[in-house]
Amino acid sequence: MKKIILPVISPLLLFSATLTAQDKHLTDTTSQLGEVQIVGSRSANRTKLNSPVPVDIIDIKSLQEAAPQTSITQLLQYVSPSFHSVNGSNAGDAGSALSLAQLKGLGVDQLLVLVNGKRRHKSSNVNWGGLGNGATGYDLNSIPAGAIERIEILRDGAAAQYGSDAIAGVINIVLKKQINDVIVSTTGSIRRRGDGASTRTNINYGLKIGDRGGYLNATAEFATQAVSLQPGRDDAGLYNGPIYGGGANTRGYDNIYTKEIDDAILASRGIDRHFFDQRGGGSNKAKDALLFFNTAIPVSDHAEVYAFGGISHRNSQFTAVYRLPGWTERNNTGLYPDGFLPAMDNSITDKSIAIGLKAKAGEWNLDISNVFGKNDFGNVISNSLNASLGLKSPTTFDAGKYNASQNTASLDISRYFTSVLHGLNVAFGAQYRTETYQIIAGEEASYSKADLRPIYSVDTSVNGIPYLADGGLLALNGLSPGSQIHAGFRPSNEVNVSRAIVAGYADVELNVTEKWLVSAAVRAENFSDFGNVTTGKIATRYSFAPWLGIRGSANTGFRAPDLAQFYYTETSTSFQQGRAIDQVTASNKNAATRALGIPSLTPEKSTGYTAGVTSQPARNVELSVDAYLVDIKNRVGNTGNFSATDPNLPADVRALLLQTGTTQAKFFYNAFSTRTKGIEFTGSYKIPLHRNSLQLLAGGNFVKNEVTSVNTPKGLEQYKYVIFSESEKARVTTNIPQQKITLQAILNTPRFTFLARTIYFGSVTTASALNANFPRPDYYFQELKPIWVTDFSVGYRISKAIQVTAGVNNAFNVLGDYSDKAIAGLRNPSVVGIQNGSAGIQPFVRLYARF
Repeated sequence: MKKIILPVISPLLLFSATLTAQDKHLTDTTSQLGEVQIVGSRSANRTKLNSPVPVDIIDIKSLQEAAPQTSITQLLQYVSPSFHSVNGSNAGDAGSALSLAQLKGLGVDQLLVLVNGKRRHKSSNVNWGGLGNGATGYDLNSIPAGAIERIEILRDGAAAQYGSDAIAGVINIVLKKQINDVIVSTTGSIRRRGDGASTRTNINYGLKIGDRGGYLNATAEFATQAVSLQPGRDDAGLYNGPIYGGGANTRGYDNIYTKEIDDAILASRGIDRHFFDQRGGGSNKAKDALLFFNTAIPVSDHAEVYAFGGISHRNSQFTAVYRLPGWTERNNTGLYPDGFLPAMDNSITDKSIAIGLKAKAGEWNLDISNVFGKNDFGNVISNSLNASLGLKSPTTFDAGKYNASQNTASLDISRYFTSVLHGLNVAFGAQYRTETYQIIAGEEASYSKADLRPIYSVDTSVNGIPYLADGGLLALNGLSPGSQIHAGFRPSNEVNVSRAIVAGYADVELNVTEKWLVSAAVRAENFSDFGNVTTGKIATRYSFAPWLGIRGSANTGFRAPDLAQFYYTETSTSFQQGRAIDQVTASNKNAATRALGIPSLTPEKSTGYTAGVTSQPARNVELSVDAYLVDIKNRVGNTGNFSATDPNLPADVRALLLQTGTTQAKFFYNAFSTRTKGIEFTGSYKIPLHRNSLQLLAGGNFVKNEVTSVNTPKGLEQYKYVIFSESEKARVTTNIPQQKITLQAILNTPRFTFLARTIYFGSVTTASALNANFPRPDYYFQELKPIWVTDFSVGYRISKAIQVTAGVNNAFNVLGDYSDKAIAGLRNPSVVGIQNGSAGIQPFVRLYARF
């Protein structure tokens, strides 16, 4: 990191010295360097109401005092209509350690996150299942909630302003600048059965630097999450099939091996069927430690050096399906007489640092900055085994690790011309960004298939001389390879790749009259791995009166496939009707991918439109309604599963399956195009009362996502139902609520704060694979009914400095539908939880102090 940052600091300091020498030519004060500016505009005069595009400004302070939620993603989930995130992202394996975010039902990689207006790096993890299947996203919870002043959500495409990924919108996290106060908050909550205890404690302190507005603000945060049980009924997810008999978890009881046999064995061992329960999803056992800072130091009357960033570390443990003692393919009773619950322990370290200089040169505003971020993911598999190694298998494995980094150097220049009509803001700049991605192999036992043996055939030369020819490999015992739950990375999976991006942009906003605003932006980028991309945007707003304004925009955008989507390869286990299926995901650069006929990934491209109305019909009342339409071509996703039983698979694909000991393979591909259309409304009303205040908030998002076309590679027409599967279609269209309504009221009195709110999550439809039949696999579709989730809290101010709050999330214990018996396999149905990831009723207590 030092090599990247130090070359940037020197020219910044030199530039600041030059400006100091020019002070006598400058007339503006340093306060102008920090004027309010919202995401989606480079004009310091812009607010959310006079913006030509929809922007939400979310005050974190009031939520941190009164709301049951504590993490950034959950705070936003319960207050922003277009924002969607559930704990663990409904994903498995390493993806369960993250709570990825979506806007307007689009992909987790189709939004951009900024911190203090600067581009943030993504997680290095490629997610499987859930919201981010086959994609990388942002780990918002690697930023301490206690460090945040406010969050701005731009609900419009902005690739022309900010670059790749900003298709659905932009989330800008603004860090605290407060000085002199110490702010402490600690929260604890627990679930209905006394499980899943969670805590989050943070301390924020700011101090003044010098006499010209300098400051340093720092935040430390620590969070814990205990083991959680399955939500809902006490017998949810209870296993009902054979336990100790051969073929457990793959078949039911019969006349030879009966339930009575298992009951007798369980009694003799002093356990019952709950011994084989699985943990609740979306709430891994975890510990988080985070440290963040934000600082600015004036170096002259017209220039300041600023910096922000931090480090976070998370230990997260995901547990999978219990490997029953009689599951002979996956368990060895010599090591685990009662089977085992394999665990994946993820060690995640996130680092970021931004350094920059803001200055005024005459009437021009200058901002030179460098931002570096890196995300490291380590994978240790514990309480597991490699069945193919038999009794020689370890029980803990280093399954390898991966990391991704991003370094962005930027120059931004702007000026506001008061003499051009009613005001013209001109901004332009350049950016140079590098991205890296690395995979490091795990230990051999974590990936090996120990029963593979070379076979030979007898052949003869042209002269009739017999010789042994290579006949490939043969699996002798058919036992599952690699560490159970997640096989390690092989040496052949290792990569260390990078790419460079050069960009330039221009952005103008013109107040044609006092009531009419027009803006336009254009951006050109060059990616070292696939060439040039140009995007543009236009927007306008007209204010008829304070009670009525109209606005609209049109934009083009793009998303460059992440390096991880080009190079990531992994082996894991999925379950179809409760049956385990070992699957391999091949990288886009793999020989098997090319042999199958799947081409190299290309950028996703989009066009987007918004049209809306804003209004302030009365004092303290704000209303907005915006319609939107987004078309995205050639979206990257995972194909369905190609089966080892297919005799038409190319030799390279069959070799990949044999080497990894898997029976199904899937690939990254620009498989489909979509159209997203919807309407969102927001409203707020602040009612001043005698010595009290009441704030009412309402919002709603109604969206429809549909697939407009499927791109089947030439020569693979017979695989069209595999190239784009029903489960992938459901993930991008119906797996998240298409209707969401938020209603909230906060009453403040001199001593008390009362919060009441309810959130409506609309119905969703899931598609679960039943098999990998060719040419069209079978799926089971389940529609989950809408739910309302209601929160209450009461806060009491013990003194001016200290407030205690108690309340409950999901006060009425609304869980949503259980999985259908048709796809529950040999276990009882369990709560799906895909709409809001709810674990049911969760009371909480909080202590908040400000000294």
